[in-house]
Amino acid sequence: MAIKLQGGPKRRKVAGISMAPMIDMVFLLLVFFMTASAMSQAGSKLELDLPESSNSKVARDFSNRLIVSIDGEGHVFLGSAPLSDKLLRTTLQDFRDNSPGGKLSIRASKETAFSSIKRVMSLAAEAGIDDFLYATYESGVAKP
Repeated sequence: MAIKLQGGPKRRKVAGISMAPMIDMVFLLLVFFMTASAMSQAGSKLELDLPESSNSKVARDFSNRLIVSIDGEGHVFLGSAPLSDKLLRTTLQDFRDNSPGGKLSIRASKETAFSSIKRVMSLAAEAGIDDFLYATYESGVAKP
């Protein structure tokens, strides 16, 4: 036997947080960081004809790296911006201070004299950076 109560069930207002705006923000942030990452890498490379090496390996992780390029005439670039030796030394010291465990990636054209590469390596050593990566193409693989 069922008993019927007067007034029916009481309705409560449940306080809640709408998830739709938060999900929208997460996707906006995701798109922003993906775009920012792609754009930061797009302008960071000077077009160079790198030397080939049978021992080269393709890097999987490009985080925490400073990429310095040297053209065939020995001019040094950070991204596509030219650097003097004094500015390069300051940049390398700032990188060492702000990125512990960071690596210096040196990209040099086939035509670059070794003295120019050695100069950049010496400036890095003076700044306290002793972990270098030298960029080459893998021999036998099509160049990008």
